[in-house]
Amino acid sequence: MQALSLDAPGKLSILTVAVPHLFEGDLLIEVKAATTCGTDLKAYRRGHPQIPMPGPFGHEYSGVVAAAGPGAPFAVGQAVMGVHSAPCQTCFWCKKGQENLCESIMTTKVLGSFAEYLRVPSRIASLNVYKKPDFLPFDQATFLEPLACVAHGLIELKPSPGDRVLVLGPGAIGLMFVAALRVLGVSEVTLAGRNPARLAVGENFGARTLSLDSAADPYQGYDAVIECTGAPEIWERSIDFARRGGKVMLFGGLPSGARVSWDAGRLHYDQITPLSPFHFGTEAVRLAHKWLTETRLDLSPLLSGERKLSEAKETFEALERGEGIKYVFKP
Repeated sequence: MQALSLDAPGKLSILTVAVPHLFEGDLLIEVKAATTCGTDLKAYRRGHPQIPMPGPFGHEYSGVVAAAGPGAPFAVGQAVMGVHSAPCQTCFWCKKGQENLCESIMTTKVLGSFAEYLRVPSRIASLNVYKKPDFLPFDQATFLEPLACVAHGLIELKPSPGDRVLVLGPGAIGLMFVAALRVLGVSEVTLAGRNPARLAVGENFGARTLSLDSAADPYQGYDAVIECTGAPEIWERSIDFARRGGKVMLFGGLPSGARVSWDAGRLHYDQITPLSPFHFGTEAVRLAHKWLTETRLDLSPLLSGERKLSEAKETFEALERGEGIKYVFKP
């Protein structure tokens, strides 16, 4: 089969590799759609601690079961949508209700959705793979994984319908936060950024939009601020936008070793609550699946076009230039 490999920052290759062997409970997915994401772009730019190089690339996917190991939860021919990880449900953190921090959730994750076939191990297949309904296109079914990250963040944030929420950064994740907040009934959502095309998508989802340079609230500040840029300077500015007693969610990840600073007086005496959600657990995946299949949340405006695996380098170069939001590979 053909598979895309990330060999080094900025270097991709298409390899011919064997179709993965299955063990008990495993699934072999014929990939019908696999989408790019911000983590992929970070890895392409500078490498990423969770994406070994050289190695298989991509982790958002949907497809059809091509083969199933003994005891697998789906049959050959079923259309499915899934994520690339699952908690062990037995370690200290899982027992504490923090499945996203499971001690093996990252070491057992699956990479390689930018390929013709993807092996999904039993643990993930049994917990975090779902049947794809016929009405949901394969390309939109790939949103399950990034939307689960958003769902986890909102589970932690616990927004109320009357809250005034500011989202910093109109990338794919920031736009999904806007869409999900609207699903939760939050009527006043503001999206701040610098990319006019992406801000326009945010307006389509129901957000008021502002330039990132004029995001300060003229009144008392926002009830909640969601940082989605992953830029240290925006992390530092985030608390400036929050009201007294407000919350700041630092969602956009920074590299290990990065340092940021805040006004300690503002953080303490104004009782700003910082949150920094990471990854997701099974509850968040279930919620994301519900939004896509029951609420029928339409995230198609985030899709910027289809690409062939042979066009991967050009695709990531376009994303580096801020062109498009998410591209779909159909191996």
